[in-house]
Amino acid sequence: MAFGYGNEYFTLKQSDNVYEFMKDGWNVGVLKKDKQIAGFVGSKVKDKIKDGTVMAVQQMGSGSIIYFADNPIFRSFWENGKLFLSNAVFLVGN
Repeated sequence: MAFGYGNEYFTLKQSDNVYEFMKDGWNVGVLKKDKQIAGFVGSKVKDKIKDGTVMAVQQMGSGSIIYFADNPIFRSFWENGKLFLSNAVFLVGN
């Protein structure tokens, strides 16, 4: 799912939604508590968006479940997420 990306992905977080780390899947995009987060974040949300997964893949039967904590193509201006969506649709499971 991360084909074409380097070691970093810049996301547009609009809420404090994060998933727990996957134990039976792949954690594709994660937020770690010891890594610096750039940009503005509210004081009530800052501690909630650490140590979690924002993008993940889980095998289910003959298919895959794709998890996005946020909209990767928010209003079609967030260019960095378009490749993730394309990879999720066309490459995951192949």
